[in-house]
Amino acid sequence: MMNNTEDSSTDRHHASALKILENGPYAPRCPDGHGPLSTVADADAPTGAAMVCTTCGQRRGMEVTMLRTLLSPQQTRFDQPLATPTENPSLADTIEIPRLQPQPPPPPQPENTAREPLGKITSETTRDDLTAGDETSFDFPTQPGQPARGRQPDGTIRTTGWLQLGRWPISSGLWAALAGAALGLALIDLYTWLPLILATTAYATWFAAIRWVRPASAATNLELVYADELEPDDAIRIHGPIGPVGIVDQITPANSQQVLIRFTGGTQRFLPADTRCHLVKLRN
Repeated sequence: MMNNTEDSSTDRHHASALKILENGPYAPRCPDGHGPLSTVADADAPTGAAMVCTTCGQRRGMEVTMLRTLLSPQQTRFDQPLATPTENPSLADTIEIPRLQPQPPPPPQPENTAREPLGKITSETTRDDLTAGDETSFDFPTQPGQPARGRQPDGTIRTTGWLQLGRWPISSGLWAALAGAALGLALIDLYTWLPLILATTAYATWFAAIRWVRPASAATNLELVYADELEPDDAIRIHGPIGPVGIVDQITPANSQQVLIRFTGGTQRFLPADTRCHLVKLRN
């Protein structure tokens, strides 16, 4: 290699790099164990130089990385190996980036209708879902819904019955009829048909009372739900398993692990979050 007298530092750098390439710790070595290979000019090699073993003649082409190191002394780092792996050194310089393909839009997610503490998701009925002859708010959009029988000014709903066996409520009308029959049996000596007459009269009186005198709705207890799991529009018993029913309007977390339950009409109650409330179904 000829020295350039105008840039002695660059020539010294070239000579140092070539020396490290031939004799350094990362120098390519003869596969037969004859030591490092020597650099010689080779017109047939792609880079114009080759590495040759002076003992057995083993040849190895000089990689582009090695040549770039010798020709770019300003960027040479002597703490890096000058030799490159033999697997495929060109991959270290050029990697083809695959073309990005447009991704299809994700499929729509199903609607989540699971219970949530402070919200409610319900499916809406459209006119297309109705059968011929159905009358709904679609036909009379300004007509209000039918209020529950026995609704009080404070929003609570008076209910009938005080006993339920499993999921079968026992109507309080039965108790009225039994009371009339018992009185008739006590006075049966006066008239044989008196038990039947008094039982029918007592039931008719009860029916008139819950329809016109003190209206009330029949209700069936369905299940127990924790207070913090209630949803708007849920109908629950306000006091234990019997008594009036309230329609939940809003549930708000409060202090000391309590929730504030507001019912339609203005009634509200503070309950511990783990209180079990009776969900009911109004039948009138």
